[in-house]
Amino acid sequence: MTLDFFLEHKAQFGFRDRGYLWLYADAALYARAIEKRRLQNEYGLGVEVLDSVEVRKRFPILDRSMHEILGATFSPRDGLVNPNAVRAWYRAEAEQLGVEFRNRHYIGGVETERMVGSAGSLRRVTAVQVIEVRRGSPDDESGAVREILVTHRVPSESALGEARIQCQAVVNCLGAWAPTFSAKVGVPDPTVPVRRQICLVDVHREDMADGVSLDNLGMIVDPSGLYFHPEGPYVLAGYSIPDEVPGFDFDYDGAAFFENQIWPRLAHRCSSFERCGHVRGWSGLYAVTPDRSGIAGGVAGFSNLFEAHSFTGRGVMQSYGVGRGMAGLIAAGAFDEVDLSPLTRARFEEAGRWVREELHI
Repeated sequence: MTLDFFLEHKAQFGFRDRGYLWLYADAALYARAIEKRRLQNEYGLGVEVLDSVEVRKRFPILDRSMHEILGATFSPRDGLVNPNAVRAWYRAEAEQLGVEFRNRHYIGGVETERMVGSAGSLRRVTAVQVIEVRRGSPDDESGAVREILVTHRVPSESALGEARIQCQAVVNCLGAWAPTFSAKVGVPDPTVPVRRQICLVDVHREDMADGVSLDNLGMIVDPSGLYFHPEGPYVLAGYSIPDEVPGFDFDYDGAAFFENQIWPRLAHRCSSFERCGHVRGWSGLYAVTPDRSGIAGGVAGFSNLFEAHSFTGRGVMQSYGVGRGMAGLIAAGAFDEVDLSPLTRARFEEAGRWVREELHI
């Protein structure tokens, strides 16, 4: 559903449907990927299975250590999108329908009331307290905003005032900060924030092998956990450090991250990356759940509290489908067009109900 939506707005979103290539060096993971292909193709995704010879033929940039590769899956309908353009479109469409956005506001507290009815005792969110954050000077705004995002409090000198928003329905879609909101209503949340770093790499194209081009590539995911794709004149590359400590950490490790984590993995698989350089990079937060799948649905014990968060780096990819599913739940009281019931938080009460996502970067 989301892929069709992106394709419909291809130019607006900068959608480049050039596919995702996943390389496998683990036999068990490769077997599971092939097994899942059957379900994927029932929904028209056209996922292909490639052996290492076919991978080398169709993706000549992958010219090193291919003896390690058992095979690959290639999903041609997948692609790359500008998430900021998608967000801006959602926002503009919502504003046309009368939605009011309150920028630079922090949730200070939540008011609830207990209700007793035929369904038993429930709580209802009646109001959310919001604090307006003062816009700082350009040279210290990053520090002020970072302090709020990391410490979850607004320093008094940064606050302009507070207000209470009366609520008919509340949706917690705060991503890595979803547990902070959940704690305000006494709901345990299994989500943890984990830093993810990516960088832009400058490839010395004059040194690349004849016939090898980056321009038409989509996303390539290496068995090492490295992923990369073209991004304008550069290559965007990322790697999730396995022992990364959870926390609200926005520091980027700079050239050291490129030299220690990115470049060795690029050069191990592609001779074209023997000579390349670090341009710049940044870090952000994944909201990671125990099974690495998102949480969506109503919150048990509340009559008007819903959630859609923790999609562990795939939020924009699933945004349209999740939005349609949640709209049906809130408006009609049940999932209709998109059934998101497997993603409710109740699944964590029983390990066998987890929705495990193994293809995760």
